[in-house]
Amino acid sequence: MSRTQFCILNFIGGLCAALILANLAMATSNGTLNQSVATTQGRFTQAQRIQNTPQSLVQRVAQAGQNEPVLGELLVRHNFKVDLNSSTPVKPAP
Repeated sequence: MSRTQFCILNFIGGLCAALILANLAMATSNGTLNQSVATTQGRFTQAQRIQNTPQSLVQRVAQAGQNEPVLGELLVRHNFKVDLNSSTPVKPAP
C-alpha cells in the first residue's frame, strides 16, 4: 500500500467516523423532538377535551332554558346564542 492510498483511506475512515458521530447526535436530537411533539399533541388533545366541556354545558343550559326562563336569560345576558337543532353554541365576538 502506497503512502497516498494510506492517506486517502485514513481520510475516508475519518469521514466515516464523523458521519457516525453526526448520526448519533441526530438520533439523540430526534428522540428529544419526538418527546416534544408528543407533549404538544397531548396538550392539544387536552385543550380539545376542555373546549368540549363548556360547549356541552352551554348546550345543556340552553335546553334547560326552554323550561326555566332564568337560564335562558342567563345565556342572553352573556351573549350566547344556541341553535338547539345543532350541538355547537355560537358566541358572537364583542
